[in-house]
Formats: sequence, C-alpha cells, structure tokens
Amino acid sequence: MTTTAKPSPLLGRFLVLCAVIFMSLPSSLRSEEALQEQSDLDATEPGPLEAAKQDKPWLITPTLSADPKLGANVGALIAYLKRLDAESTPSMAGLSISYSDTDSSTAAAFSQLYWSADTRRLSLLAATAEINNEYDDFLGTGQAVKTQDNVHSYGFRYLHQLREGGWFGGIQGISTNYAVGADGLLEGLMTQVGLAGFDATGVGLVFQHDTMNHQRDPSAGHLFTLHNFAYRESLGGESSFDVGYADLRWYHSIKPLSSGRSQRPPVLALQLKGRFTDDAPLSGYSSVSLPGYTMGNYLSRHYSHVLLEGRFPLTGKLGLIAFGGVGCQFGEDITGKSLSCSDATYPSLGVGVSYMLKEEASVLIRLEIAKGKSDNEALYLRFGHPF
Repeated sequence: MTTTAKPSPLLGRFLVLCAVIFMSLPSSLRSEEALQEQSDLDATEPGPLEAAKQDKPWLITPTLSADPKLGANVGALIAYLKRLDAESTPSMAGLSISYSDTDSSTAAAFSQLYWSADTRRLSLLAATAEINNEYDDFLGTGQAVKTQDNVHSYGFRYLHQLREGGWFGGIQGISTNYAVGADGLLEGLMTQVGLAGFDATGVGLVFQHDTMNHQRDPSAGHLFTLHNFAYRESLGGESSFDVGYADLRWYHSIKPLSSGRSQRPPVLALQLKGRFTDDAPLSGYSSVSLPGYTMGNYLSRHYSHVLLEGRFPLTGKLGLIAFGGVGCQFGEDITGKSLSCSDATYPSLGVGVSYMLKEEASVLIRLEIAKGKSDNEALYLRFGHPF
C-alpha cells in the first residue's frame, strides 16, 4: 500500500495541533483546580465541579484524520451521556459527521447502553459514507487507481451476563453493502473500505470474559472476546461465507510511576487480535488494521496483530501516548498466492497526546501520528481509545 501523503506534512500538522492543545489547556486546568479547592472548603455541599458535571450531559468534540483514504478529514461528534442506574457505566448516544478535502463524507449514529449494573449491554450503529479514493499502488498491483465508494451499514450487539465474574454471552448482526472491514463497525464509529462491495448480511454469537475496571479507560484487568459473523444469502446477502474473531485486551497499571499531578497511574495496554475467514469472496477478506494503514489496501484470507500501548497521564486531564505493534497476513492474498507471517509483516509505531473530556465517564480524545512501513502513515484526532 501506499500513500499519497508525505512524512513532513503529517508531522507538521501533528506538531501544530499539539501546540494548539497545549496552549489552550492551562486556563481550563487552573479553573478546575480552583473549583476543586472550593469543593474542599465545603464538604457538606455538592461542589461546583460536581454540579457542572451533573448539569452537562452533552459532549461535543472535533475529529480529524489525515490518510490516503480520505485525505485531510475534519468533522465533529456530538453525544449525550446518561447513567441508566447507579451501578452502571454511563450510557452514550450520539452522531458523528465528517468531510474531507477529497470530497468524501461520512456520518454515523450510534449508542452504547449499559444497565442492570453493567450486566446488560447493547451497541447500535447506522453509518453511511461517500468516499473518493486515490491510490498510488492499489492492493500492491503497482497501478494508480481512483475509486468512489458508497457505504451503508447497520449493526447491533447485545450482551447478557451469564454468570458473575465477567462472563457474557450474546448475539450480533450486520447488514451492509460492503464486506471489507464492515464487521469492525461494531468496535468503532466508522471503518473505511477499499474494494467494490456487495450486499452482505450476517449474524453471529459473542462470548466474552470481562474483568476490566472501567469500560472506556481501563487501567487493570482484561477483555477476551470470541465472536463470529455468518453471512448468508438466505438473510438477503449476495454471498455466503464466515468470519471469526479472537480478541484479547490486557491492561496493567504501573503505580510506582504515577505522577503527583495526576490521580491516574500510567497504564500498559496490550491487544492480540485475529480475523479468520472461510469461503469468503475477495470483498470479505481480512485487512491490515494497525494504526497508520488504510483499511482495505492489504487483503488476505486471515490476519492477526499484536499492539502494545503506553498511556502516561501528566495531569488529571492531559496524557501522553506511545504505541508499537506488528501485524501479519496469512492464508492467501487476492491473487491466490499463499502467504505466511514471514512473507507479509506490517510494523506500526506512533505517539500522541490524550485529553479527558468528561472524567466522570472517562470520555477522552486522542491526537496521534502513526507510521507504518514504506509510505504508510496517518494522523488522527479520535474519540476514545482504539482498544
């Protein structure tokens, strides 16, 4: 794969955005410190900071990315947060929109609902996009290709606690006019795709073991998920095939390195992920999904990666991020050539900053730059941790 972006413009954008964020932080941080001091003076009354949190359930944040798929992409996310019961993670419903300098646009409506002390969980998503692409080396063929993609996808996942200790089971489904990466919609707001697609409808089962101490910003525990999508013509799709996932996420706090200015300890986060297909058409193949790579530009029957990330809080709101990983393709590529991990490996490195928007719900944004092999690179300003 290939990108049309050059390292220096992306790095320049990243440094400029970092400077803007750093310059805008001190006044807000001082305001929060003043509010906290006032709260400490009156322990019997709700402090101003608590009142402000309770009075502001709405969240509005910009989004940004720069990669060869959508070019320079800017947008916004608006969401409403509400705790459905005292023991549950705050639920969220929202809308995300974006537009790029390649005349591409995306929109997604989503919800993440938690109730009954987090023993019931429901995710819903409806997404649409019109994406204009320019590839220098499309799918490794050496050909320059321009494509126009129109994407419409709808998905859901429902989880129910099977037993205490974080054991969950559930069902999920998706209907889309694309298959490449579409099942990843349930784990993010929008996944851009890269091949001519087709109608595909699938359902599947989900089994999960969750010991994380927080759903949106975990610092301890793990999340292990096994799930599948059975795409079938009988459900209204154009082809029948199967996709399976294994996804392990592990989190560990490094308390000895905690900063006196932050109540949050540094965290090491590790992800081991695999996507496996059976009898899939080309548009159902697995794509490299590490930061810095464009979804749909490297395809094979199966794919896996390991990704390690360090999250280092500097203050109660601001933090640094560093990550690195490697992915591999195996099985067959789209030309029918047999692949092994030694034949097709994809490294990824990146750094960034994070800013906590709503501490009571652990809702944050991340500005990061990622570099892959060859010319693969991307800049993101995104909502929440990728895992």
